[in-house]
Amino acid sequence: MTIELMYRSLEFAALLLFNIAIGALGFIPSLLVTPVNLDRFGLIGGSVLSVSGEILGALCGFWLYRYGAKLIPLSWQQHRWFRFFQRQQTKSVFWSVLLLRLVPFVPSGVVTAGAAVTPISTPLFFAASSLGKLPAVALEIAVAFGLTVLLPTRMLYSVLGIGVAVIAALALFRKRKSASLDST
Repeated sequence: MTIELMYRSLEFAALLLFNIAIGALGFIPSLLVTPVNLDRFGLIGGSVLSVSGEILGALCGFWLYRYGAKLIPLSWQQHRWFRFFQRQQTKSVFWSVLLLRLVPFVPSGVVTAGAAVTPISTPLFFAASSLGKLPAVALEIAVAFGLTVLLPTRMLYSVLGIGVAVIAALALFRKRKSASLDST
């Protein structure tokens, strides 16, 4: 095995773990990392990274949310998303997860957390989530591939960096606003 192949394998593994982490968190748009996947590993390798990260990330998020469900504050459990999922039978949860994954702009983490507080089995969640994510990920890959073709590499990474900075700033603002509301 050459040094170059070892480096590429390590880079692939690191990006896969990063994609899984983003998928598990469920609130960071994966569109921020998909162009990197495609830029580094081409259309096929980048697509494999993106699809694998989305699907495995949702599964990891499901396990984490299910484990942490006992720690969710009661006020959050009264939120309409949680109540929506908790009122359904397992078969309905399967179809809800599948359909909500198909709808663009529904936060992945909300769907995953909602399903985690129901009795749906891990294999059923995995099937519904994976089937529902495939069309959305395919569309995301098409958009990201267009960006990698149209934008020079330096500009592409600048745009992605700005996206990450905006999301981080919004998260900090939201956290500070929440903390100031809690203290009043």
